[in-house]
Amino acid sequence: MIKVSPGRCTAATADAISTIHIAGGLEALSAGELLRKQFSHRPFIVDPWLRRGETALIWAASGVGKTMLSLSLAMAMATGGSVGPWKSGRACRVLYIDGEMHEEDVKDRLVTLRDTGAVTLGDAALLADNLVFVNRQGQQADTVFFDLTSEEGRAAILRAADKLEADVVILDNFTTLSEGLEDENAATSFKKIQSFLLSTKQRNLTTILIHHARKDGNALRGSASIEVTFESVLELRKPKLPRMDAASFVPVFGKFRQKRSEALLPRQWSLTETGWQIDDEIVQEGDSAVVICVRSRKFVSQQDIAQHLGLSKGTVSKQLAAAKLAKQITDKEISGCFDDARQLRDHPGDAEDGTEEMDGQNDEADY
Repeated sequence: MIKVSPGRCTAATADAISTIHIAGGLEALSAGELLRKQFSHRPFIVDPWLRRGETALIWAASGVGKTMLSLSLAMAMATGGSVGPWKSGRACRVLYIDGEMHEEDVKDRLVTLRDTGAVTLGDAALLADNLVFVNRQGQQADTVFFDLTSEEGRAAILRAADKLEADVVILDNFTTLSEGLEDENAATSFKKIQSFLLSTKQRNLTTILIHHARKDGNALRGSASIEVTFESVLELRKPKLPRMDAASFVPVFGKFRQKRSEALLPRQWSLTETGWQIDDEIVQEGDSAVVICVRSRKFVSQQDIAQHLGLSKGTVSKQLAAAKLAKQITDKEISGCFDDARQLRDHPGDAEDGTEEMDGQNDEADY
């Protein structure tokens, strides 16, 4: 019997607000009522990139470490613990739906993550009840498993989440949980699945979907339209020098609707005998956001850039040092750009039409 943990996340209720009932049972809210409405704090389920009631997509090529990271996150969320720099604010009930692995394999991975200290458990005693698995390989042969492509399959997932009083559902993985998908490259094939993900938000149910990359590893499988509904899209890239016989990746956020922080910078993660090893060096491909900020001539100092990007001044300094070493920028250019920025800030009317603007690499308009 599943017991409800005292550490379980609880949904908060909003103050009563006058709404306008329109056709089909829909409700409208005026701007005045919206501005008056008081919203309760939405805690981070995984700080700093996933709040309660949001959805996230984690994708990578086979063998990179999707499942090891997903299980690590599940253990952290279930106990209010942490994985590397990512923390769970409080213990939650986690439903982990696995469409592929044998139960024994899942157990082996949990033991590895526990014994290596890869996950810093909050209240370790909560793990036993707060993390619940439904494995395809653990079912009777004639049992119909969850299928995201069927109405009954999607409803069954929601019923299971309700029965287990789950706060989080992890779906591992999309390919094995979408047997009825006729054409994974057609955007229309994902409409009902997108609707399902939107419905989990309405229920304040945090959902993480695990997905495979294409064979070339450069993009996720199927139509890119699947990314639309997610607050966070996390790619696990294979590092240039991966560890042999171990999960090893560089987490790169392709889509993110919260404020950036140092905990999200792309660093190599490798699972070792002493847990997750996370390199200090930031993995860069092309110009970094710091270099783009310098060349934008909108910032007068490293401190100015640090405040804009939500980083420490030390991290900005390290990124510039790495960029200089890679011959992406020089001290003379940095100094000149800062001087130009001071001139433009003191005399904004002197700005020329040709002044280089920041590109979309670090666009933070989608908070």
